[in-house]
Amino acid sequence: MSILAGWRFFFRENTWVAGLGITILQTLALIFNFYYLYQASKKEVTRFKYFWRLLSVGTLIYLSGNITWLFPQIMSGQPVNSAIEFTLWLIAYVVYLAALIYRVWASDRASFKQYYHFNIAVFMVMLSSVIAYYLVDSAWDYTNNSIVMTLVTLAYPLINLSSFFMIAILYYLVQKNRENNKILFLIAGFSFTISADYVYTYLEMNGSYYPGSAPDYLWLFGLWLIGLSAYYVKKENEQQLFNISKPVKHADMMMPYIVTLILIGLVIDSYNWQLNALSLGALVIIVMIIGRQVYVLRQNDELIEEYSYLAHHDSLTGLKNRVSFKKELDAEMAVRKDNEIALLMIDLDRFKIVNDTLGHQVGDLLLKKIANRLLQIMEQGMQVFRLGGDEFAVIISRPKDDVCERIANKILLILQDPFSVDGHDITLTTSIGVSMYPENGKTYEELFRFADTAMYLAKDKGKNGFEFFNEQLNQIMSRRMTIENGLQNGLREGQFSLHYQPKVDLKTRQIIGMEALLRWNHPELGEISPVEFIPVAEETGHIIAIGEWVIREACRQNKRWQRKGLPFLPVAVNVSVKQFQNGKLLSYIKRVLHETGMESRYLELEVTESIMQDIHQSSPVLHDLREMKISISIDDFGTGYSSLHIIQKLPVDTIKLDKSFIAEMEEPSQLAFVKSLIALGESLDLAVVAEGVETESQVNKLLDSRCRIGQGYLFSRPVPVDAFEEMMKDTLINREIRKLGT
Repeated sequence: MSILAGWRFFFRENTWVAGLGITILQTLALIFNFYYLYQASKKEVTRFKYFWRLLSVGTLIYLSGNITWLFPQIMSGQPVNSAIEFTLWLIAYVVYLAALIYRVWASDRASFKQYYHFNIAVFMVMLSSVIAYYLVDSAWDYTNNSIVMTLVTLAYPLINLSSFFMIAILYYLVQKNRENNKILFLIAGFSFTISADYVYTYLEMNGSYYPGSAPDYLWLFGLWLIGLSAYYVKKENEQQLFNISKPVKHADMMMPYIVTLILIGLVIDSYNWQLNALSLGALVIIVMIIGRQVYVLRQNDELIEEYSYLAHHDSLTGLKNRVSFKKELDAEMAVRKDNEIALLMIDLDRFKIVNDTLGHQVGDLLLKKIANRLLQIMEQGMQVFRLGGDEFAVIISRPKDDVCERIANKILLILQDPFSVDGHDITLTTSIGVSMYPENGKTYEELFRFADTAMYLAKDKGKNGFEFFNEQLNQIMSRRMTIENGLQNGLREGQFSLHYQPKVDLKTRQIIGMEALLRWNHPELGEISPVEFIPVAEETGHIIAIGEWVIREACRQNKRWQRKGLPFLPVAVNVSVKQFQNGKLLSYIKRVLHETGMESRYLELEVTESIMQDIHQSSPVLHDLREMKISISIDDFGTGYSSLHIIQKLPVDTIKLDKSFIAEMEEPSQLAFVKSLIALGESLDLAVVAEGVETESQVNKLLDSRCRIGQGYLFSRPVPVDAFEEMMKDTLINREIRKLGT
């Protein structure tokens, strides 16, 4: 456009040279457009690629018309007109119209509101009126009242009128579209080029057109906008130098009023601005009504913005909420297509403890500070959301190779720094799961579930870390989900059973007790190890119901054996810390002992050292159990939270040495450690049981270390009820034989 102005200035005296320069500039603009429109049709992978392809074809035809017109002018040195170039230009306009019709047809019309029809109708009435007044009458005179020539002359304006109709529809169709920037460039471009055609036709029919006048500038500007829209579709980098997504606020609702004012201005102009009191009053009233409507729209807009903000933002932290999260993720996937998007699911470790101990007010203040820290590390192309509770999410568009890992590490580090909240110094850790689009999933549900799955794996691995989702993880978590869903059904449908492993006097090899061990035969997965399903039961809370079933079943079975005349042996049952925390353990055991008729001295409860984490809650229960003559054992002693100061105050009868210590007794240092644990038990007047005994060498070393009780595969694996009953019968027979021998 600058070159056009300069060209017009320097060659203002030579009409042919001035016209030639304009044609050359238009041809260059068409070449620019054709290249980027063609590239856009190759880049676009949706059904809209045919839209860009039609536009590139129309531009190529128009370019051919320009060249057909330009070449003879250069060769002859004077303006030359023929029917060929005008035919090619007309065909190009028809192809452009076909492209616009296709784009409207292929668009999602779900968001097209009813009042849009009215707005478009008002716009088209105004445009048709202007064309009829300024062009049709002039064309009739211009063609010497020839109907055929008038129709030929008006062919361009009529096709352009149809194109304007399609443009108006398209403008409303892309109101809620994330790619509306590109389409609005296109709409604006066609609006300028069509307007240029109208102005040119009017000026030409009135004999006032000259090279370098207003239509030429409008035409070049319109071509540039059309090319720009194609350029941004073709371009890999989505950042735009120009943005016209909101050129006029409420433009979709203001259109009827704008075109009304335009038409009133043109009507007044047609009367040579000869106003009387009535026409002036009507004009003032119309302007006042439009002004009032604009004021109402502004008020409505403020309310809508307020409600929209509340609907899409978290009221506590100000971050976007779960509703926005789903919309943004769906929108990103629609725009990015085959480009990567990363989803980071963030969960605060042990946040519930903060809420429970310090109160929800402190918890809310802490969440605000966490949100602020997350915002501090956000970079371009990233969005952060609060999904609810202590869950946050981050969406990263087009992440590079290491950006996800780098951001995850930054989140872990920035949230590890202590928070000062209401006089409390609070330290938190975080678990993060990462899923990638389209590698891991192509829907919101898949990405969310997979990132959530990876986050829970990070928790299972000790928290304060991050994990990327992969297919192996998918299989692991799918199995975990099956286990989690099956726990309740397993109890109800009798899929659980108890196996028993004997406790043996290491010297006499006689059975002196037993441990009840839970087994689960899943209908789909088969035998599932307790090592796998017990942690899931702990996490989901099913451990309480399952633990109660184990106590009842062990007591019932032991009493049955006693009634059969088999040896009266104590049965040990593992009890979860959650059962202590539940507050109903004591009353439940009393009820079970009463209903089964088993004496309390034949029941032993095994607890892990983790019970010492909440000694104030567990200690009273342990003392009450001791008063009932129920034995208490510390399982896996030496591997957890042992504290000699606490153990000597607890009513504990037995400590069980973890099998990992026994397995390494061949090492002198490990043997010395085992001896010290046994000596510690003796000094506290506690029985010591060695778990995991598998060799005679281990038995000898344990006896030499003054340990008298063992349990392990050397004596027996955990066996079903019938097999253990046979073992008890053998023990009874051996006792009788020894009595006879003495």
